[in-house]
Amino acid sequence: MKKQILLLIFLLVYNFVSGQSTFTLLISNPTNEYPGDIIELSDQSFILSSAFFTDSPDQAAQRFFKISREGTITLDSIFENPNGRGTLLTLVYINDTSIFCIGDWANLNEKDQKWVAGIDSGFNIHWNKKYQLSYNYAKTATAFLNYQGRIISAATATNDDPSHSYLYFQEYSLTGDSIISSMDSSVISPLIFDMMEFPLNGMYRAAVSGYGQNSMGQLLMIDSSLTIVNVDPIPNSVYWYNALKKINDSSYYISGNKHPNQSYDYAIMLLDENNDCKKISVLGQNDTIDYAGTVQSMDFLNPDKIFVGATSNIALYSGHYGQQNSWYAMSNFDSALNLRWTKYYGGDAYYFLQSVVATQDGGAILVGTRYDYPTQSNQCDIYLIKVNENGVLTNDDHKQSPPVHDAIVFPNPGSDYLIIESGPQISDAEFRMISIDGKQVITKTLIERKTTLETQFLPPGSYVWQILFNNKVIESGKWIKE
Repeated sequence: MKKQILLLIFLLVYNFVSGQSTFTLLISNPTNEYPGDIIELSDQSFILSSAFFTDSPDQAAQRFFKISREGTITLDSIFENPNGRGTLLTLVYINDTSIFCIGDWANLNEKDQKWVAGIDSGFNIHWNKKYQLSYNYAKTATAFLNYQGRIISAATATNDDPSHSYLYFQEYSLTGDSIISSMDSSVISPLIFDMMEFPLNGMYRAAVSGYGQNSMGQLLMIDSSLTIVNVDPIPNSVYWYNALKKINDSSYYISGNKHPNQSYDYAIMLLDENNDCKKISVLGQNDTIDYAGTVQSMDFLNPDKIFVGATSNIALYSGHYGQQNSWYAMSNFDSALNLRWTKYYGGDAYYFLQSVVATQDGGAILVGTRYDYPTQSNQCDIYLIKVNENGVLTNDDHKQSPPVHDAIVFPNPGSDYLIIESGPQISDAEFRMISIDGKQVITKTLIERKTTLETQFLPPGSYVWQILFNNKVIESGKWIKE
């Protein structure tokens, strides 16, 4: 009987631990490569799409990776157009043997074709179709499976004049047959970030920019013929790189950038069916540049465990190639948008977050790029971090694992000030800075999520800093005053 009880306890512990796998994965190749979408299969492995560039930006090929739940690449495959560009970056999961892929195919100096294909988890192509389009290029922003079992996609299309773009919507069967398509040219140069079915009656909602003179971001209502029937401003100036996810037919969440006073923060809101804001939570303050994940900044499987991701200390206008240290940042909320915790990953290179995706085991996976600017020249690597439900790496043994932080200190080197950004899980922690001769020169209780400290009075040199929480040092490092 004792043996049976011990065995039962062992199995329960094993199942709990094994259900919380975590890892980091650096995908480094000689070519310049960017991640696309990531989807999770039923066995908790992942399919990642990526584009890599060969001779020029006009020649890009498609690569698929299959990644185990432990973070090991078990399969990869390349599809390419030898005469130009061919990518399938947007993935829609139907089942393990049916993954709907959307991208573009273009021979050099020719107009774009929409490329759709159906693959399985072994990267076998079951069907493959291309549609000649009347514009030069279309970038698919989002695609999803609607309640009728059809694929809805939304893209930004560009014609001969690169300063003019349009919104392009398409409905496909599960085998890639085009059912409906629609292009809206009522405004010049709009951008679309996300789209979802809302409510469940053949209507859709999309987060865009460019459709309003009095707001930078808008919410479009789109009918079943893929025609825009209504435009509302996004409340509270939460615009650009929006992600949408509904709870039910009367409420949904939207995340994205928040722009107070020309600064850059990120936020999540709860909206009702009329697009009225019921709750907002803003992450960031005016003295730091934080930027929402550029492909998918929010996700959840359980609305009481919402993950929101961003790049902290982003280098604006530098794309993936910032010349400074940055972090993936991820926050966790309950359904009422109460913030539970914020964690930071990286700080040893330039990290640029694209997506956060909630996983079956209750955790999340972060997808983006890592650019080691002292050694790399405009060639970044794909970087994945899989964490548990508390944002923690528990069993990582991979090389180049980024530090996981409850707080970060920057800029470093600095001059007149430094910023301490911390998660609410260490509220009331104490920050200390010590000079090289052992004198304590700064002490501060961390009450707010961001604290700015003046350092003009400090002479140039090196300083050691510590953050203490519950009488334990939880973070430490060296700071250089220029």
